[in-house]
Formats: sequence, C-alpha cells, structure tokens
Amino acid sequence: MFEYLYCETNSNWNNFSSTQKQIRYKSYDRFLDYSKIPELQEDDLQEQFVRGSGPGGQATNKTNNAVILKHKPTGLVVKCHETRSLQQNRKIARDILLKKVDNLVNGDDSLENQKERLMRVDSIKKKQKKKKLADLKNAFMKRENLK
Repeated sequence: MFEYLYCETNSNWNNFSSTQKQIRYKSYDRFLDYSKIPELQEDDLQEQFVRGSGPGGQATNKTNNAVILKHKPTGLVVKCHETRSLQQNRKIARDILLKKVDNLVNGDDSLENQKERLMRVDSIKKKQKKKKLADLKNAFMKRENLK
C-alpha cells in the first residue's frame, strides 16, 4: 500500500517538474560569433580583496570578500560584491571584466551588441506578425459583418 502511494506522489512530482521545464525562453547563444572574444591573461590582471558594503551586517563588515579586478593593458576596473563567497565573486568579476573588454575591443561585433541586434530583429518580426494577425482579424470581422 505504501509503495503505491509513493509511486503516485513520485509521478506527480515528475509531472510538476516536467511542466517547470517547459517554460521557454529565447536563447541567442547558438547564433553568436565567439571567435572574436579576447582572452584574459592572468598576468594582465591585478586583483584586490576588500571589504564589501551594503546589507549583510557582521559578515559583510569583517570579511574581505569583495573583489576589485583591474585589467592592466586597458585600465578597466571592476568591483564585484554580489555574493558572500570570495570564489564566486572572483568568477563573476572575471565574467564582467571579459564583457567590458569585449565591448571595448570589438565594439559592434561584441557579444552584447550581437545579442542586442538579434533581439531587435526578433521584436520587429513579432510586431509585424501581431499587425498581420490584427489585420486578418479585422478583415474577417468586416467580411462576416460582426462589427
């Protein structure tokens, strides 16, 4: 008897998790050109660990878990204090610095600008599709004398 109940609740959980996986979002990653991304060399980075600021109380005030990362060749500086973990902040700071260097070096061909262009094209297509459907609906309503 208990096994049956366990299986039943387990199947309900699987149905719930499968519905959660069906939430869709548009990913442009496969359309982006990753060949021009600059590489960050560890010799070019200057890293400092400082105390963060903001909410968090004693954990924030007494620990040096904020990261300041400077890219020596370009002079770009990033400060990251998004999490309480030093290692996560180091990784996030490197990601942010890579995006900034990419924007500086590549300009219009940077990943952010490529993604923005793709999003703009998609929004134009969506507006055109919405307008076309509205026109078809109005033509149907007029043809059937429903208005």
